[in-house]
Amino acid sequence: MPAMAMLELVAERPDWLGALEVAMTRPQGVVERRTDEDPWAASTTDRPRRVSDDLAWLRQAFDEPEDHGLQPVPDSAAVAAWETREEDAAVLERVARLRDRGVLDAAGFLVHGVPDDLL
Repeated sequence: MPAMAMLELVAERPDWLGALEVAMTRPQGVVERRTDEDPWAASTTDRPRRVSDDLAWLRQAFDEPEDHGLQPVPDSAAVAAWETREEDAAVLERVARLRDRGVLDAAGFLVHGVPDDLL
């Protein structure tokens, strides 16, 4: 059974540009793997192809949290906070990818309750 996680905005407002910069930077030691891919071919995986796709999801979820699997937490010490729905493993996977690449930190978010070995 998937766990619930809490996503908190701890900065005054999200730093979308800083998050995009981190998302667009290839991690050290990772080679460009899309060199021979056909960008128009159908995807062979259910997950987004790039972490920037997850960042776009986060940006939309910030504006419309309930439409993106997040429930606002009204009484929080953070600027804003949301909980994931227990049944929505896809949201946990997106948040884990954003956390693991440092995109959440760059945008001013913290996340709690996402297992380190989720992916």
